[in-house]
Amino acid sequence: MSPLASCPSCGAALSFRPGTMVAVCSYCKALAARRDRDPELIGKVADLVDTGSPLGLGTTGTYAGRTFSLAGRVQLKHALGGVWDEWYLALDDGRWGWLAEAQGRFYLTFTQTPHSALPAADNLQAGALVDLGSDGLWTVGEISTASFHSAEGEIPWTVEPGATYRFADLSGKNGAFATLDYGEDPPLFFLGREIPLVDLHLQGGTRKPAKVGTQNLNCPKCGGALALHAPDQTQRVGCPSCGSLLSAENGKLAFLKSLKQPHADVAIPLGAEGTLNGEKVLCIGQLRRSCSFDGTVYPWMEYLLLDSQHGFKWLVESEGHWSLAVAVPPGEVPQVQGSQRNLWMQGRNWRRFQDAEAAVEGVWGEFYWMVEQGERVTVTEFVAPPLSLNREWQRHSKGGEEVNWSLSTYLQPEAVWSAFKLSGAAPAPRGIASFQPNPHKAALSKSTLWLVGALGLLLALVMAESVTHRNEQLFSKRLDLYELTPGLRREAADALRKNIPTRRPAASANPEAPPPETQDPVFFSDPIEIKDGRSNLAVTLSAPVNNGWVSLEGALVSETTGVAELFLLESSYYHGVDGGESWSEGDQTQEVFLSAVPPGTYVLRLAPQWDGKVPPVAAIEVQLRQGVMRWLYPGLALLAILVVPLLMVFRMAAFETRRWQESMYSASTSSSDGGDD
Repeated sequence: MSPLASCPSCGAALSFRPGTMVAVCSYCKALAARRDRDPELIGKVADLVDTGSPLGLGTTGTYAGRTFSLAGRVQLKHALGGVWDEWYLALDDGRWGWLAEAQGRFYLTFTQTPHSALPAADNLQAGALVDLGSDGLWTVGEISTASFHSAEGEIPWTVEPGATYRFADLSGKNGAFATLDYGEDPPLFFLGREIPLVDLHLQGGTRKPAKVGTQNLNCPKCGGALALHAPDQTQRVGCPSCGSLLSAENGKLAFLKSLKQPHADVAIPLGAEGTLNGEKVLCIGQLRRSCSFDGTVYPWMEYLLLDSQHGFKWLVESEGHWSLAVAVPPGEVPQVQGSQRNLWMQGRNWRRFQDAEAAVEGVWGEFYWMVEQGERVTVTEFVAPPLSLNREWQRHSKGGEEVNWSLSTYLQPEAVWSAFKLSGAAPAPRGIASFQPNPHKAALSKSTLWLVGALGLLLALVMAESVTHRNEQLFSKRLDLYELTPGLRREAADALRKNIPTRRPAASANPEAPPPETQDPVFFSDPIEIKDGRSNLAVTLSAPVNNGWVSLEGALVSETTGVAELFLLESSYYHGVDGGESWSEGDQTQEVFLSAVPPGTYVLRLAPQWDGKVPPVAAIEVQLRQGVMRWLYPGLALLAILVVPLLMVFRMAAFETRRWQESMYSASTSSSDGGDD
């Protein structure tokens, strides 16, 4: 059969290239099926919905070194409303490719012969993993139905007007994308990936220029002016004047119902333009949603932003906290099993914060899906401040289900006010947001350089001091206290040592005679040579006292000048039992530091003292050392350096405690439960 044939309806020329099953007459919209002889008329197609696609028939390009041309397009209508395009690429090697276009994203796939039996649609669940063996491990993004709406050009599969097709979209790593088409038995397997148009090097064809400006319409209920900024993709409009919910299919407004809209404190008006992260955005929709915990309703506002370069984004405000949310392919997120508490993704540990059912309360402006007041989705939130990862699972009212992930980045309120040039000051946030960055952690991070520098300097000083302080012993002496005390009765001392009561002395023949004369004990050392006049001195007293004390009055006297450095030491130790509990206090060893003295010859004068007539110990130990490292000052310096960071750590921990008090998952258990972490 010649690749050229005549339309069975109007006789216009039709083109059937190799692999073409159906062609659409560009004159009368007839749908003609390829047969052995003449094309067979199987119906007529509806007018194409203007989706604002940047593609067109006849456009050429290259992919993987192969040239192609866009030979046809089918428009499919989703079960929840909305139309998407599927373009057909005729490659120069005779193969066909499918380029699906939805919400500004493009997915290029090719038919593949599966290596194993494909799962039945009833066995799939949105958000769950499906193992296709050597064809990969996939996350089910959506299970739903689509119906044929319209077409143009040549189509490489048999089209049935009005037919409904069941499908499942699968998402994989690194932009991988696949579709299971259950319109045939066995189902068809399409494999590919999300692709930027720039990678296809498109040229020529009947592509339409991008639309500029807005479409101005009037509300069919109240007549109020409405400006549609994305008329090609808008499915629902909430009239801000009368509260009506309107249908916007095919660029025409139709009244659906009147909504009892709640009062909402709107910060960003519809039509407001701004610049976020260097990208120009336009506010086209306002959505009020809420969830309920223990009977308390928590509302928040979501602003739909249109970015002409990258599609749609959401700006979310809750209790004065702001965040910017963008869609994430389900296949890029690790699988969540049940009540799993942790996810490991993008080099971060994400902790599960809460699960909730979110409901739509108010609708204003335009939206790219058939939003309904009361629409509900199940939301699961994982946080890794300043980021939040949210999963929304929704069951379709007309059958099917889907799961969507979004990644939110925390924004300071001032950044939002500046981006949209809003008047006044931004209201202060209330409480702590689930993924609000910890301000004390940021302050601690900023002080890290200073902290490391201060600790390094302190370490260098300590090392330098330890080198210069040689800890040289100049004097060491064990002093017998009985030998130092003239007149002290030796027998009394012996009795004390043996713990034997001393006998009362015999009465003197002369009662008026004076008692034996005793003198205070004093010791003078031999001359001590001090050569280093820059190093400090340390005197140490050690006495094995037990429930007693011994003090030592001392002086380091220069033999040249007579100048004396005075010092006082005391060794005391007491212990006992009080109320059944043991106690103790004091220390048997004490040390005192003296400043450096000029070089020369010195003598130590030592005068021990105690309570009572006899000493509590027989002997004491005295040492004089030079160049002794004194750790008190480095310790105080270390404490001074660490006090502020320690205070920051304490405040940081208190902030995290307050954050997780708002979660249904405690921080202590979130890190210990199962997950990919």
